Amino acid sequence: MIREYKGYYEFLKDEMDRFRGDFDNYIFYVPEFFKLLCDLLNEDIEKEDRNKISCALGYFVAPEDVIPEEIYGPAGYIDDIFLCCFVLNDLKDKYGIKLLKSLWNHDEDLESILNYSYKESSKIIKEKNLEDEILKYVGLK
Repeated sequence: MIREYKGYYEFLKDEMDRFRGDFDNYIFYVPEFFKLLCDLLNEDIEKEDRNKISCALGYFVAPEDVIPEEIYGPAGYIDDIFLCCFVLNDLKDKYGIKLLKSLWNHDEDLESILNYSYKESSKIIKEKNLEDEILKYVGLK
């Protein structure tokens, strides 16, 4: 018997589809930010930036991250979104938005989505004083 396995991107898409309409829209960009980070690993970027990307990607599968999905459901992705946006903004500042946009295969404007997602997730993360905890968890602080 041949089993079909989904990739993590597909898992995230399915996970978000189950909760569409129940949460702020920026949560639903989780799979797209995950894919963008994965695609950036195929680009000519410095080792330290690959490490930052790997930190953000690894955070997705950490079983007991700062806001666990197992406990909080989709709201548990707020810290994941925050970390993705934190890393993507850093890469945008270093390499320019053009590199990120070249890997973004959607009609929506990446820069607007990135800014909005970072602003909204940061608001919650900073309100709860979790920014340092998240960044320390992955070794970025």
